[in-house]
Amino acid sequence: MINDHLVELYNQASKHSSYQIVAEPLREHVPLALLKTKSRFEQERLEYILKKVPISTAAVADIGGNTGFFTFELINRGASSSLFIEGNQAQVLFVQEAAKILGIQNKIDIHQRYLSFGNDLSFIDVDVCLLLNVLHHVGDDYNNEIQNIESAKEQILFSLNRLSRCSKTLIFQLGFNWKGNVSLPLFEGGEKREQIEFISIGTEDFWDVRDIGIAVSLDTGIVYEDLDSKNINRMDELGEFLNRPIFILESKFPEKAMHTV
Repeated sequence: MINDHLVELYNQASKHSSYQIVAEPLREHVPLALLKTKSRFEQERLEYILKKVPISTAAVADIGGNTGFFTFELINRGASSSLFIEGNQAQVLFVQEAAKILGIQNKIDIHQRYLSFGNDLSFIDVDVCLLLNVLHHVGDDYNNEIQNIESAKEQILFSLNRLSRCSKTLIFQLGFNWKGNVSLPLFEGGEKREQIEFISIGTEDFWDVRDIGIAVSLDTGIVYEDLDSKNINRMDELGEFLNRPIFILESKFPEKAMHTV
């Protein structure tokens, strides 16, 4: 049965609205045909993640979770819980109401907030953390004291390394442009290898890079494949988003004891 309020909440205009398709368990209540969706290949990214990360019984955190596609899909595939963190009120209300409709509100701990990644991470203690396409918005959506690209890059690494005490596995993506502004590139060449080197070197004392997924275009559509010598090259025809690698990182601190990094 269609839920008009959920459709209304989903379609509310904001800077980051309509970025996700609706998770499969919700589609009878929120039909895709009624939504103004600008999909970011959620299903294709999910399929790669599920190949690489054991989800059954895992406690998950979804930072910058938007309208909850990954939270709902991972719970539907056996995750024990999701710590859902999102600053946008309409998106938080969407997830709250959707969780009630699905009868899984006891599995989703919802926090309406933007993380600073400073001293506010003590409530995160999970098996798997998703941090997808959030950190390049530092100095814009959060941590507004960040005023230049070099400081932004330092904060990105600081944030990633802080999370090594909070989660065994981190699933991470980063945009190439600071604040999403093409005139503010984080990597001058805009190459995947630049971003991969930046993340690998900058987190090497805190994370092991276990897998890197790269979007490629096949006759059947977009799929994410493991990094290799061919797909590491930038593919301008795919656009900026599909050139963003998916990093799967394993913490070097399996006990995840929380203290200042």
